[in-house]
Amino acid sequence: MHISQKCSVALHCLIFINEYGDSANVTSSLLAKSTGCNPVIIRNLLSGLKKAGMISTQSGVGNTKLVKQPEDITLYDICNAIDPDGMRNLFGIHASPAAACPVGRNIHNILQEPYGMIQENFTESLKSIRLDSIINHFHEVSR
Repeated sequence: MHISQKCSVALHCLIFINEYGDSANVTSSLLAKSTGCNPVIIRNLLSGLKKAGMISTQSGVGNTKLVKQPEDITLYDICNAIDPDGMRNLFGIHASPAAACPVGRNIHNILQEPYGMIQENFTESLKSIRLDSIINHFHEVSR
């Protein structure tokens, strides 16, 4: 999975919601201004985060809030909520290697084990990083 910009935008939104969700009406328009993204993109990201049970929103009103505690949300959870296919496909293997070539006909089997190990390690790394640690770092750098 290539961690797309969607992940950093989702993290931006979650930090913003954590910081201002109790004191302001957080809407997709407000998040779009903060992130520099189109409100439609924000609404799509929020939809994925809501389906994953991380946030609540009120359609047409905003009022976006964190439902889960930041220490209960991992970077893996966020990436998986906004791009589940990306989480399953860290690496792509070219689709049409030459069957007549000894390397070509075996490349999928050859790469399956090392790519699987990398995928597993990457997933475990994402699961070890929690939203609360990212929020804490935000507080440290924004002083």
